[in-house]
Amino acid sequence: MAIHLAVLLAHPEARAEACDPPTPTCHLESGKQLLKTHPKRAAAALLESYKLDERTDTLVLYATALELDRRYALAVETWKRIVVYRESELTAAKEAARRAPESKGVAARAAVTRARKRTEQAAQAIIKLSPSVAVVRIRFAAGPKPTVSRDGVEVDASHEVVVNAGRDELVFTRTDGSVERRELALAAGDNVRIDAPDSVARPVPQQPKLEATKPTELETPTRPTEAQPEPEDAARPLEPALATSPLAEEPRSRTMSRVGLTLVVGAVAVGGIAGTLGYLSSRDFDRARDAGCSADGECLLGPAVDLAERSNDRARLARISALGAGALLATGVTLWVVGRSRTRSATTDVTLRLAPSSATVAWRF
Repeated sequence: MAIHLAVLLAHPEARAEACDPPTPTCHLESGKQLLKTHPKRAAAALLESYKLDERTDTLVLYATALELDRRYALAVETWKRIVVYRESELTAAKEAARRAPESKGVAARAAVTRARKRTEQAAQAIIKLSPSVAVVRIRFAAGPKPTVSRDGVEVDASHEVVVNAGRDELVFTRTDGSVERRELALAAGDNVRIDAPDSVARPVPQQPKLEATKPTELETPTRPTEAQPEPEDAARPLEPALATSPLAEEPRSRTMSRVGLTLVVGAVAVGGIAGTLGYLSSRDFDRARDAGCSADGECLLGPAVDLAERSNDRARLARISALGAGALLATGVTLWVVGRSRTRSATTDVTLRLAPSSATVAWRF
């Protein structure tokens, strides 16, 4: 995570708006003003602000600008870092609430609620972008590994690489400076493995040049004076004969339908987890009320607070799991239906028959 954040901060985005002097407040205000009209420039200004003052709220605006600029893969990775930061803030708020005196208990619990809500919002942003991205795993051969970048940003290729669904491009830069580009056309939710290019660029084979030769004096062609009749058994030029068979129907993509079925099974499993967490959350809430919490969730310090917090945490995870199950189910059903749809293709049957007087050539597609 730290390595990826360092790469992000070193990424030369589009030129940020000029600020004299370059203060985080100036870049932040510039980014907010450009967020709706010029999201690419807004992202550059917000990133400059974050470099000068690493605030999580600024990183949230940066992820929003990336999403508006349709750089979904980079937006997802940014939201993942935000979730990590928000969870650490939630942990700190819970610890502060446990140590707070009774006179400050209400304020401490309100801080925990705010931190939990921010964490949920970041997690929901990732789920919202899941239909716009795919995942790639890169397999490297033995030898020096090239660096991998996407949209001008170096990525950690030792882990899963998030790419934009539809069309995206990965750039492999070898140690000798040579570059090879790999275009990707993946559907939303795909998780594929690709091979990295060789560590050494292969030379491009050159086609031999053909030169026309002129006949010499000793090779002067002679013309026949009379037309000689051809023997009956002389071989004639091959004449292709095509015989087209009817159109054949076959599934569009068996692999796509299998992936869709796998996602549907995963959605059922995640839905089961969400239901279990919902049941446990309800049970903990009932126990918290028995321990002294009110019907609206207000609890005094003591065991009741711990039970109420555990109930809230499980309820949050249940909602996130339910949203994830819904996204997996929608994507799985779509892939299964598209993969199972029928497509027609023409086939051509040809036979090869050689005879002294004629020949017929045929082929099959």
